[in-house]
Amino acid sequence: MALAEDPAQDILVVDIGTRLEADAEEVVEELGRSQPEHWSTDQVRMISRQPVPTSRRALPEKRVYGSDFPFRDEGQLRGLSAVAGANRSVVSSAYGGFSNVWGSQLMPYSEGTFSDWPFSLADLTPHYRKILDHVPLTGGVDDLAETFPLFREPQPLPSLAPRTRQVLGNYDRFRTRLRHDGVTVGKARLAMQGEQCVRCGLCMTGCPYRLIYSSAQTFDDLIGKGRVKYLPGLLVARVEESETGVRVFARETASGRVQELDADRVLLAAGALGSTRIAVNSLGWFGERVELAESIQFTVPMVSRRRTPDPRADTEMTLNQFNMVVQMDDIGRDLAQIHFYPYNPAIGEALPQSLTSGPASVIGDEAVRRATVGLGYLPSWASPKLFFRALPATGGELPEVQLSGVRDNVRRNGMLRQVVRRLVKSAPFLDLWPVVPMISCSAPGKSYHWGSSFPHSRGVKGSRYTSDVLGRIGGWQRVHLVDASVLPSVAATTFTFTIMANAHRIGSEVRGL
Repeated sequence: MALAEDPAQDILVVDIGTRLEADAEEVVEELGRSQPEHWSTDQVRMISRQPVPTSRRALPEKRVYGSDFPFRDEGQLRGLSAVAGANRSVVSSAYGGFSNVWGSQLMPYSEGTFSDWPFSLADLTPHYRKILDHVPLTGGVDDLAETFPLFREPQPLPSLAPRTRQVLGNYDRFRTRLRHDGVTVGKARLAMQGEQCVRCGLCMTGCPYRLIYSSAQTFDDLIGKGRVKYLPGLLVARVEESETGVRVFARETASGRVQELDADRVLLAAGALGSTRIAVNSLGWFGERVELAESIQFTVPMVSRRRTPDPRADTEMTLNQFNMVVQMDDIGRDLAQIHFYPYNPAIGEALPQSLTSGPASVIGDEAVRRATVGLGYLPSWASPKLFFRALPATGGELPEVQLSGVRDNVRRNGMLRQVVRRLVKSAPFLDLWPVVPMISCSAPGKSYHWGSSFPHSRGVKGSRYTSDVLGRIGGWQRVHLVDASVLPSVAATTFTFTIMANAHRIGSEVRGL
């Protein structure tokens, strides 16, 4: 978007570009032209497949419109192995990438997060605002804005579930006490067209009206306006810089033939691991262990004394509805964020079968009326590290890569223990009681909130395993990393908004070079 603002820029995008299957696309288009009461049950069933279990220590893998296309391996995962329980599905081949299945959270980083970055929140603010010229913001004006600026007036959220309304009401009643303990609660901020939502309940499996933002929407717009030339079906393996330009080596995923493309300048945006793999392959940095930072994900089931009406009897907006921030310091840096989700069919499917039928079903009924799922994150400096090691491949392919991580013991994580203590302390006021024995951390890499392989640094450009403020490493002048690989740290706040803003900052500055 930043480059496209300058009409002099000639922009070529090289991508694998896997798309939703044609039959599913046809069904989505048909449903999107009508109201839910007219939808065919078979068609809804086809495009609303629930997440698929992957391992005991990870949340199920999402599906969108019934498809796994965001996770499908079209060569980008070839030669990539994961050990110690690390997540292997970490590079998307899809047109729009993982934004096809993201939770659409649109929270910026706090000012305190930038305390050890080479630029400030004020430097990034114009770029946060620019993103919101193109990406919808739905949410509310509340206490969260004190630490996480809104940057513009949000659209209102769709009507909220009874549990959400209860918790927000309880927070208003006991706000002073909760804030004293470092607990702040507010409405979710989502990249969606909230005012057009019809509450069909399919948010988590794919909105038929496409009201949830995906970067594919931005590319559709830029391509349609002729500002971007888009080449799909190409897997980039390496880049080669000269004094006058950059050559890109990419393999056609259909034929295996290697294409060579020339440019004045290249911006790598293949995701944290994808860009790191291309960069290491291009610079020949094989056999070395590269450290990555992750904002580890934890799941905390909550129960409430006060029951709500049976949520299965109604359809709701099933995206995150409210957030809780647990803050440990005075500058908004050391904090955890927890996103709370209303009932959706995946929660019902996760109940033991014995609780969904027969005499014990009354217990299952009570569970769905009283349970709330919290999905939380800790900052990278309070989370285990991920490690990346590459070995050269033959035939111009991507290098062999081993991704490993450290299994986190919930009971040994100091910040998580502090968070749990705050949750227990706030439970009587919010009527959200954490089921402490069931709190669990996901496997390494499963949060998808990770990067920092080449963090921006105040140091000399080109120093080993750091980048300058324009994302250049290893002495490069014309190649820039612009995704999570260059974030100096990964805060507990969801990071996509910050990746977008930082990429826009780099793109804006690169235009003048």
